[in-house]
Amino acid sequence: MEDMIEKQRGTFLAEVSGNVRICEEHYRLTLRLDAFPSSRPGQFIQLLCRPAGEQVGPREVDWPKGKPPKFTQPELTSTQPLLRRPLSLAGRRDKGGVELDVIYRVVGTGTRWLSTVKAGQSLSVLGPLGNAFAIRDKPKAALVGGGVGIPPMLYLAEALAKAGKEVVAFCGVRTALLLPLSLKAAERALSSGRPTACVAEFAADGIDSAVATDDGSLGFNGFVSDAFRHWLDGEKIGGDLVVYSCGPEAMMKAVGDICIARGIVCQLALERYMACGMGTCQSCNVKIRDPGAPGGRGWSYKLCCTDGPVFDARQVVW
Repeated sequence: MEDMIEKQRGTFLAEVSGNVRICEEHYRLTLRLDAFPSSRPGQFIQLLCRPAGEQVGPREVDWPKGKPPKFTQPELTSTQPLLRRPLSLAGRRDKGGVELDVIYRVVGTGTRWLSTVKAGQSLSVLGPLGNAFAIRDKPKAALVGGGVGIPPMLYLAEALAKAGKEVVAFCGVRTALLLPLSLKAAERALSSGRPTACVAEFAADGIDSAVATDDGSLGFNGFVSDAFRHWLDGEKIGGDLVVYSCGPEAMMKAVGDICIARGIVCQLALERYMACGMGTCQSCNVKIRDPGAPGGRGWSYKLCCTDGPVFDARQVVW
């Protein structure tokens, strides 16, 4: 799998066909390309958050004795960062070219610049990167996404629906204003946490979903992992279920622990700060269980970008 991805990835120039604000702090970016390698849910891209084609080369800076140096490079003084930003794929359409959907939250310099991009501009895209969620032979699937971990669940939901799986989705956010999804007027997100056809994006694939908010402003009042656990208790689902999750680390640990305790297969798409996304910088370390590790410590490091971002919940050392 890794060798195949290594051969397929590349750097591409994409045209922005849409960059729409969908809720507080969140935008949906649609990128149009003539061609893009085959990709699967769970993979991500590295996006350059400055105008495509700009070259940032090394330059000398004088360091006066007894004084701090004065930096003038645009990557240090402006809103156009040097390093790419890793963003998960939220969807893909292949019709007369390729359209990629990315849902991002404005949290820093790179994404703040990205929010100003207009349709017709060009962006440099590196990808697809990482491994993908595995679609197993189990008949049922549950998706648990939190915050910016919700977008890859949209891409996965479509793939699972096409594979004929019975799917249900759980979406967690701090407050209703941060939900990067569209609610259907005819349906309600229930406070009990029982899934309904309340989220338009999932309902388009025939998937019911539940929404949980930390402040109780929409749907289930509490953590999405608790809403998921209550659903499991009520449904009494056994080994015919696969769970997929992405979001804050504490949420994924809770979801993973619930599944491990019940013998349910669970795949987690982890999030890490990444400089390169290709295994070169070695910055996105993840502790993985390894009985054969030196010194009998029981774990070793893997890279989130190339060995992941998707890992089996039983492998991860939190």
